[in-house]
Amino acid sequence: MVFLASAAHRTLYNPFPLLLTVIADSLRLQVPRGRRNSIRNITVGGSFQIPCQASFEDGAPHVHFSLTWRRQSPGPISEVLTLTHLGRLQPATEYAARYSSGELRVDTAASDTYLLTVEGAQPGDAGEYSCVAQTWVLGPDGWEKIQEKKVDVARVEIRPIELTVSLVEPALAVAEGTSFTLSCLVSVDSSAPLITRVRWFHNHTGELHQLPSGSDPDPAPDTPTTHQLLVPQAWDSGEYTCQATAWTLLRNRTWHRAAEERSPPVRVQVTHEALDLVVSLNISVTPRVAEEPSELRCHMSGAPHLSVSWYFTQSPEKGSPILVGSLHQDGSLQVGETYQQRVERGGLILSRQGPQTFGLRIQWTSEEDRGSYHCIGTSWKLLRNQSWAPATEATSAPVSLDWMSEGSSIAVSARLVKMVSAAGGTFEMICTVQAQNLPSPEYSVRVMLTPPQETATPVTVITLNREGVIRRRPSAVSNTVLEKGKEGAYLFRLYQAQSQDVGVYQCEVTAWTQGGGGAWRMTHNKTTNPVQLEFQTAGPLFNVSARSDRLSVYRGDRSEFWCIITIDGPAMDPDDMAFDVSWFVQRAGGSSVLLAAVDRSAQVRHNQRNSSSEVSLERVSDMEYRLRVYGCQEEDAGGHYCTVTPWVRSGEGGWSQQETITSTMMTLSVKMDLLSAFKYPLLIGAGLSLLAGLLSCLIGYCSSRFCCKAAPPVQEKRREHRRLMSMELD
Repeated sequence: MVFLASAAHRTLYNPFPLLLTVIADSLRLQVPRGRRNSIRNITVGGSFQIPCQASFEDGAPHVHFSLTWRRQSPGPISEVLTLTHLGRLQPATEYAARYSSGELRVDTAASDTYLLTVEGAQPGDAGEYSCVAQTWVLGPDGWEKIQEKKVDVARVEIRPIELTVSLVEPALAVAEGTSFTLSCLVSVDSSAPLITRVRWFHNHTGELHQLPSGSDPDPAPDTPTTHQLLVPQAWDSGEYTCQATAWTLLRNRTWHRAAEERSPPVRVQVTHEALDLVVSLNISVTPRVAEEPSELRCHMSGAPHLSVSWYFTQSPEKGSPILVGSLHQDGSLQVGETYQQRVERGGLILSRQGPQTFGLRIQWTSEEDRGSYHCIGTSWKLLRNQSWAPATEATSAPVSLDWMSEGSSIAVSARLVKMVSAAGGTFEMICTVQAQNLPSPEYSVRVMLTPPQETATPVTVITLNREGVIRRRPSAVSNTVLEKGKEGAYLFRLYQAQSQDVGVYQCEVTAWTQGGGGAWRMTHNKTTNPVQLEFQTAGPLFNVSARSDRLSVYRGDRSEFWCIITIDGPAMDPDDMAFDVSWFVQRAGGSSVLLAAVDRSAQVRHNQRNSSSEVSLERVSDMEYRLRVYGCQEEDAGGHYCTVTPWVRSGEGGWSQQETITSTMMTLSVKMDLLSAFKYPLLIGAGLSLLAGLLSCLIGYCSSRFCCKAAPPVQEKRREHRRLMSMELD
């Protein structure tokens, strides 16, 4: 029985007696059935529970119940966690952090069973666990403990994680600079969730050096897992070990190192042995004729990290071998000076066709490529400072590149087709080309003119490329043509030849062939024999040109054209020259229409024109004629040019007619003036509207004046004015 004395007031003169209350012993504390004095064997990082079955019948007012878990290790007894009489959980100081992270908590299994749950078990959690139940009452000086009971629950043993680490491979012997792999077998015996990490160490000078390689976290630590180390290059002999570390993740998201173990070492012996390099060379593609591709292959065996150098010897009499090119082990290319341009243009390709096979391809084989070839193979080793050094070198037997057919060539020539007798005539020349041992050639042609001056340089008149595109010099846009006739024949035609066109004409022909990859390359370039252009007519040489003040006018404006005649050679008396001048217009359809003409007797003739402007033709000076077109319309647009027929008086007084010459063409465009286009329609419309209004007013006035008679006036009836009478009723 528990006796409880209480008083409302304790004073010196208290007239009331103390009230004594007897509380029955209703506190029950025991271990759940089947768990008394049990032993818990927990690995580091695991979890365990300490149950307490406690009850209390609240038969008296103001009596509260508390429950405390205690742990007794080889040292003193320490409290773990208390459920206070006020209903709060209060951890011990050394357990405060674990309680805050949730690793230490109290769960309930039934109305009278309380479970102390500990997660992330640590070696310090081992010991004898007991439960202490207490009852408390609120007295005048605060809460007072009135009853306490204790019961031993269980003994907890924390054992370390069993971590087994071993290397799978026995002792190894590897060649210097080669790679090898080591395997580390890690086995973990733990019920707690954890991960493992592996680090590798190398000992070759008596000191351990950690290698920059490791493994990812082990996703399944409860099963044996193999971690591998790849060593790219072996340099030093020594011992390799692997070290595994097991980590557990705590509730505060921090990692706890639970166990660590290192494997026995494995000896790796690095050997330095000489490599036997074998090099062979063969021709894989042989050309049948020139300009076809050739290919040589150099094969090596017996060593890694290879490079190749190609050499060419045209003949023993012409000196030592020359370097074609080298392809190094790192993929860089070095080209000989003689073959630099061919490599840049894609005519020569050095490639690596396999780990031990190298190729040399000549896209277009020429006569200069006939001769002997050999390749030199080199095996390289990587030094400790990451630089490369040659280890072994071998040379292949030479092979000869040759074919039975003759070399390729082209033959070109030019001949005169039509000579010009005088200025204004047409000059024609044909150029031909023939190819030998050249597969499917295409040609580009350039016509050049060399003026008769001694210091003159050739100028390009017109070109025709292999795609058929023509380009002309600006001064010869409209009077030069270059046509491709039958195979290998090109016709050059010059219309309206003038004195500035006199000189020597030649054709420059370039042959093109299509090699590997569809690329075109130039194979031959030759120039034909010269063809002379000169005027055969004796006497003065006349030239004619046309010009205009403006080539774009508005509709209704006037345009002017001048036909200017010049003479080459000594000056002549104007009385000994006369000209027939005619002006034409070439319209969109291509037809030419005569506008006006004046003969040497000054008789002017105009052509009948349909709905076109008026024109006038007059002689401005001895050798200038002006054409005026008034009120230009759309029909006047087109190319305007003049033709001149010179007449020269001989010493006997007779007149001789020269060949007619034609000027260049001046293209006139007629634009519409919006103001002029709408001016007359607006004026006509306004005038018609005003006239219609006046006529309407006149008709209305006449109708009212003469057509309608005046009616007699109607006398208005007199209205009686009567006063309104009152309607009141008596």
